[in-house]
Amino acid sequence: MDPVTSTESKKIEPTKLALKKIEPSRSHDHSKDSPAELINELKNIKQFMVQQMKEENLPESLRLLKAQLTAQEVAPEISADLLAKLMSKVGGDTTRTLDSVRLLAREELVAIIEAHQSQSALQDPEVICFIGPTGVGKTTTIAKIAADYMLTKDKKVGLITADTYRIAAVEQLKTYGGILNIPVKVVESSTDLTRAIEEFQDCDIILMDTAGRNYQQAKYIEELKRLLPTDSKVQIHLVLSLTSKYEDMRKIINNFGSISMDELLLTKKDETGSAGAIVNLVCQYDIPIRHIANGQNVPNDIVAFTPELAADFIMGEENHA
Repeated sequence: MDPVTSTESKKIEPTKLALKKIEPSRSHDHSKDSPAELINELKNIKQFMVQQMKEENLPESLRLLKAQLTAQEVAPEISADLLAKLMSKVGGDTTRTLDSVRLLAREELVAIIEAHQSQSALQDPEVICFIGPTGVGKTTTIAKIAADYMLTKDKKVGLITADTYRIAAVEQLKTYGGILNIPVKVVESSTDLTRAIEEFQDCDIILMDTAGRNYQQAKYIEELKRLLPTDSKVQIHLVLSLTSKYEDMRKIINNFGSISMDELLLTKKDETGSAGAIVNLVCQYDIPIRHIANGQNVPNDIVAFTPELAADFIMGEENHA
């Protein structure tokens, strides 16, 4: 299934350019179309957009831009939407420099991200639980966020870890806790977790680490569901690595469908030259992205997500990272 045309996804609005090319019969009443017919028509429009954005139909500056978007693994429909918007502005103007076209592309990319990004429903959680597969860097990222709460927001932080599966995982979080002077509690069950949260009542925020498992297997997700607290003041943050294939990210998010995910946190930006997954996630899923981690250093290597930052990553403006 195409990542952006999924029926569960947010839909990217087709451009006026594409709509003019496939104008339906004026006598056709779309109000009587079934949902399946409307979805199929939208898919056809998007497929036409992709065809129109073939190399031979683009000026040189946009061909170079398309190549960059492809290299960044931006979904074809998002790339086509962006290029169509630029075609309406640039057209056959051969006087435009590549730099001016790139500047326009960045502005349009920011607008696309702004139009699709969602906001977190809970702005002031009491507990944040971090979930995700193995090797994405949850523990190190939690330490960065804990330091930010302490040093920037002057909050009292408590740390909880349920990662008793990975060798030295508990010791790793305790080491960070010792450096930051933050108390750490280890839990193995929902009863332990309830008790630990009660003991941290004097904390402004509690950050909880969970075990990284193979979440392609439903049994591990069920185990996690039984452990996670369900209080209204609890947020669930899914941590994903930008070094993963986008299709694998999609599978992980979809497998977590039975768990209400409040935010996404993306890691390992420094280990990949591809950032297209960021805009793909924003356009497909109604889950806000809060942070992007770009290194191993605690507490420095983490940045707040903004449309401008994502656009800079995709356009290769690494100086903005």
